[in-house]
Amino acid sequence: MKKILLIGSNSDISKALIFENSTEFDFIQISSSNSAFNILDNKTFPEQNNVDGLVYFPGTINLKPFTNLKEDDFQRDYEINVLGLINVLQFYHKSFNQNSSIVTISTIAASFGMPFHTSISMCKSSVEALTKSLAAEWAPKIRLNCIAPSLIATKMSERLINSELKKNKISEKHPLKKIGEISDISNMISFLLSEKSKWMTGQIIRLDGGLSNIR
Repeated sequence: MKKILLIGSNSDISKALIFENSTEFDFIQISSSNSAFNILDNKTFPEQNNVDGLVYFPGTINLKPFTNLKEDDFQRDYEINVLGLINVLQFYHKSFNQNSSIVTISTIAASFGMPFHTSISMCKSSVEALTKSLAAEWAPKIRLNCIAPSLIATKMSERLINSELKKNKISEKHPLKKIGEISDISNMISFLLSEKSKWMTGQIIRLDGGLSNIR
């Protein structure tokens, strides 16, 4: 059974991944909610050996007009989305087995201009660039792929879709006329961790209801 590290395992998507795939993968849950783990301090990282995969879930949804963003906003978004990921990958790099798979998470806003997304789009663009660069550097031992979704209905996004009016307005922007579900992402993560994706690396997979490519 593949041993998979879930960083930020308290997220809704992580919980769904565990629930749907616990018989296929041995998930090691790592989260600040149940330990002293801090993505900015590698001294708090639990040692792990013989790792077959890793998923990095920590992220932010900081949507503000550019002129309202403070330096602290940019710093916090960068630390959670980018620097934490860098720290985790550097710490666990030597723990990965041959044919391991790493999954990162971006956003449609990294490639598709959207108002009020300047901070998060900059950070997630860095995540995509890091994913592709390391996919080249760490091949053929380790595969890295990135999922870039549009809006998904989770606790983190609840304030954006907390009324039928908001839901309908956002749904209508997508060619498939609906908001993404948690399982849309967890199913793709499961695929990327499995041998079914063994010939995939360096890919940015846009799960966005067609929004980035269809008009």
